[in-house]
Amino acid sequence: MRLGLLLSSACMMAAGFSTAAWAADAPEDAASPQATGGIVDIVVTAQKREGKLQDVPLAVSAIGAAELDRRGVTSVADLAALAPGVSVAQHAGYNRLFIRGIGLTSISNGQDPSVAFQVDGVVIGRPSAQLASFFDIERLEVLRGPQGTLYGRNATGGSVNLITRKPTRDLSGYLDLSYGNYNALTVEGAISGPLDKGGDIRARLAFQHVEHDGYGRNVTLDEQIDNQNSTAVRGIIEADLSDRVHITLSGDYARERDHNYAFHAFGPYRSDVAMPGLANGGTILVNSRDITSEVPTRNRREFWGLSGKIVVDLSDQITLQSITGYRHSDRRNSNDPETTSFDAFSPVITLEKAKQFSQELQLNYSSDRLKGVVGLFYYDEPLHAEMDLTWPYMGRLMGFSTPAYHENGDLGIKSYAAFSEWTYEVIDGLRLTAGLRYSKDKRDSDGTLTVFNFMPPPDGANLVIPVNMKKSWNALTPKFGIDFKPNDNVMLYASATRGFKSGVLLAGNPNPPVNPEFVWSYEAGFKTTLLDRRLQFNGSAFYYDYTDLQVNKIVGNSIITQNAAAARVKGLELELRAQPVNGVNLNAALTYLDTEFVSFITQNPARPEAGDVNLKGNRLVNAPRLALNGGAEAELPVGLPGRLSLRGDVAYSGRIYFTEFNEKALSQGPAAIVDASLLYESGDQHWQASLFVRNLTDKKVVSNKFVAAALTGYAVNGSFKPPRTYGVRVGYKF
Repeated sequence: MRLGLLLSSACMMAAGFSTAAWAADAPEDAASPQATGGIVDIVVTAQKREGKLQDVPLAVSAIGAAELDRRGVTSVADLAALAPGVSVAQHAGYNRLFIRGIGLTSISNGQDPSVAFQVDGVVIGRPSAQLASFFDIERLEVLRGPQGTLYGRNATGGSVNLITRKPTRDLSGYLDLSYGNYNALTVEGAISGPLDKGGDIRARLAFQHVEHDGYGRNVTLDEQIDNQNSTAVRGIIEADLSDRVHITLSGDYARERDHNYAFHAFGPYRSDVAMPGLANGGTILVNSRDITSEVPTRNRREFWGLSGKIVVDLSDQITLQSITGYRHSDRRNSNDPETTSFDAFSPVITLEKAKQFSQELQLNYSSDRLKGVVGLFYYDEPLHAEMDLTWPYMGRLMGFSTPAYHENGDLGIKSYAAFSEWTYEVIDGLRLTAGLRYSKDKRDSDGTLTVFNFMPPPDGANLVIPVNMKKSWNALTPKFGIDFKPNDNVMLYASATRGFKSGVLLAGNPNPPVNPEFVWSYEAGFKTTLLDRRLQFNGSAFYYDYTDLQVNKIVGNSIITQNAAAARVKGLELELRAQPVNGVNLNAALTYLDTEFVSFITQNPARPEAGDVNLKGNRLVNAPRLALNGGAEAELPVGLPGRLSLRGDVAYSGRIYFTEFNEKALSQGPAAIVDASLLYESGDQHWQASLFVRNLTDKKVVSNKFVAAALTGYAVNGSFKPPRTYGVRVGYKF
């Protein structure tokens, strides 16, 4: 019933275009768009095989290297302006990525995201490590909606795939330099070429260094905060061992050493509960990019990884592919949970070390009528995590040893899966798709929780509570789909997909095992290429039915995860790309989300006296009702030997709630971010220079807020998105 209604609505939207436009033939020659004007096809691998973006029956956005470069995309944070339905924020260096209102709500060590993140097919399991891969990118793919068959675990929101630039057969490279306010310096470059005369062995070496002064200061300690000092490097070797055997080896390294990811103060959550720091004469700066903390902000992290990909063409129709990955991540952050200048708390220190191994095998088959993939997946991640907090003020006040809270634990994560998905063209233009994935996840938590019992002397002491739990879960996640192309320019599609996110055990935290979350997704959409390839207009309507949605909150002094019973998401997305005349490019996207908890009874940890609260009807976290983004680029007729173009982009989001309780004090109101740039490209396409400004109106946008532990007096902490930044960029490529 729901699927039929969604398909009907999609058909009606597509039917709004004229029959003449539908009947227009798309150019067959791949060079035609460049020769006659028009939008160039992008080849994607969203279905684990290559296909043109407009031929893939999925809600997927793809941005190629040229557009990423022209739009000045430099980090994962830019995704919200690139694809509909995407919201990006960070907390303490975690990449909090949401698609259609589903994403990472927890800030606990060892948590998994709800949006899968992959670089060249290798899963990046730690959300903190996802911030380090965004350079020398060939293509970005954002798959919206549950990816239950091909991507499996922890993809209930969708999947983000980064495809890096690969070695070239001829010597090539580039070097980009940019400098701007806050003494911002970015240096990025690469060199690529053959290692033998025939080009059968090729290599590429790319690097990036980013540094800028702090967007604010800790005025108590007189040091900058929210600065950046990061360096990353990646090396890739490709080898054609024969006409049918191809190998790719990759290694990367990234590190950060700065004062980034500071906790900013938003004041007390409750007027009737005193914050210890304020009660003892401390100071606080509310809703400011500056802080007055006696605790230094420190960010230390290091990530590196190795991967290998082997592709064997067994025949003209069958290909075997192996993707092996090893990742190492090491993160340490310190912050002030109370955010005042009074010495009430030591730094809250979070530490997370993980070693990740993954292996995926794929057997792909492709014929005129039948295409499919069969695969196996294995994931093994041992992880050590700690969270440490002491209260020297409480110890002095009560006359005994310093009270402490310390989570210290090891977490073993293992996942196994077998999957298959097949598409059969029944008649010309009509295809049916069916897929199934079996997943089995295991978790093993072993550690201790040290916590003060707040008993008077002589019994006052830190208690050590052992944490030892094991749990496993399994799931079957099918997919059914249909798509129809009445001609080369129009496709209608519909699907029903089940998604699965693994259950949860926390490291060094006695949080009871949390059940997996499941979702049934029903979606219908259309894709059109019109007006002699000068217009692409795509849309989709979707309905999600969630059970056991995982949510996060702070209870007492612990960050816990729990299941929120049931939730639903209804939505609509429209996406447009146009080139009305040569030299002018337009893009726009709209997302409408209607999200709510269908049943969810819980307690507000910051108002425990209120007892159970029924959150039925409340909106999901990070799910704005309306989000828009759009951009325009125009070549300026100034008679220069090269090309001068002006570009502007805007990204608007409606109100976002940061907790399930939907309180305005813990939200970000409607906001629009405007970017602009002026770009010159030389006639030989070797040189380019640009002036750019991001967040032109200097809008102060909060990326996250949360209520800290009760002992802080329920202090509200959070973080901001960057202020206005501007600068100049110069690049050379050969």
